[in-house]
Amino acid sequence: MNNDERIEEALEKLWVCLEGVPGLCMSREKILALAPEIPLEQLLRQGLVEEAEGAVCLTAAGKSEARLAIRRHRLSERLFHDIIETDREDMEEAACQVEHIVKKGIEEEICRLLGHPETCPHGKPIPPGDCCLKARETGEKYVVPLTNLKQREKGVIAYIKAGDSKKLQKLMAMGVLPGNAIVLDGNFPSFVFSVGYSQYAVDADMAEAIIVKRG
Repeated sequence: MNNDERIEEALEKLWVCLEGVPGLCMSREKILALAPEIPLEQLLRQGLVEEAEGAVCLTAAGKSEARLAIRRHRLSERLFHDIIETDREDMEEAACQVEHIVKKGIEEEICRLLGHPETCPHGKPIPPGDCCLKARETGEKYVVPLTNLKQREKGVIAYIKAGDSKKLQKLMAMGVLPGNAIVLDGNFPSFVFSVGYSQYAVDADMAEAIIVKRG
């Protein structure tokens, strides 16, 4: 881990300590009691935190960097939890490694792919990015379950969210594979869809597992 990554890790831990605290400020003693490994002196020297009247606060620059670092980490957790479906321990380790290489453009694509999630798998808030704010203004739903499509609406399969291997194999045998075009032909009493020249009918649970890019 290089120095930049250490600073990112420190800012993440500090954000977690200060999350929900008015003004994002806390006494040095409380911070070090919660996370003694945070290099406060280094953060002070770099202008990422400031200390006054016994309280340590994130500066504007520190708040911006910490917010972005925690956003990348929690998006990475959602990626591994929702799509790759790793367990909690592996998810944490993978997210810690991936977050440092996720750049802004990639971060926004991951966010869109996940449907602009508001919380991480632990239920903690994911700070919204520009893409999230735009999506809320326009009502954009970049990826949705097949069940959210309107009748005769077309899309492209983004991924399959199926923890059950038998369910996954069944869907793949139908041609439900990332990148394939799909059309929802009907939604009652079952969900009927077409992939290529073939048509299939599945129940709501199976249809929910098919995540589609609209358009």
